[in-house]
Amino acid sequence: MLLLVAFGALILLTAWLPMVLKEAPLSLPIVCIAIGAAAFWSFPEIPVPHLPAELPLVEKMTEFVVIISLMGAALKIDRKLGWRRWITTWRLLAIAMPLTVAALWASGYALLGLSGASALLLAAVLAPTDPVLASDV
Repeated sequence: MLLLVAFGALILLTAWLPMVLKEAPLSLPIVCIAIGAAAFWSFPEIPVPHLPAELPLVEKMTEFVVIISLMGAALKIDRKLGWRRWITTWRLLAIAMPLTVAALWASGYALLGLSGASALLLAAVLAPTDPVLASDV
């Protein structure tokens, strides 16, 4: 019952908090991370999955979080379809993101001494992706 109350409160908070934080320098993800950290420190008896033993569970939980964040970012978009209305997004996707990947790859290769594949993997991880673009648009 306590878990249901906590999830209900979190859902209510995520619906209500963006209106409260409009003028504040905080964002909803920062507040949710702070709530999670406080819950983790307040209730040390909550079982934490250990990666080697619970890898499938951790993987499914991670996939769920990514799906929820993508859905939340997509729901923020209130533009009508059309090439001209989405010109900023197309510029970000066609120009900014490839240039960012190329710059990060070159930095990883030249400055960090990574192999080409490792530098490309680092660049792909650090490059802006869909949630970033959707939130910025």
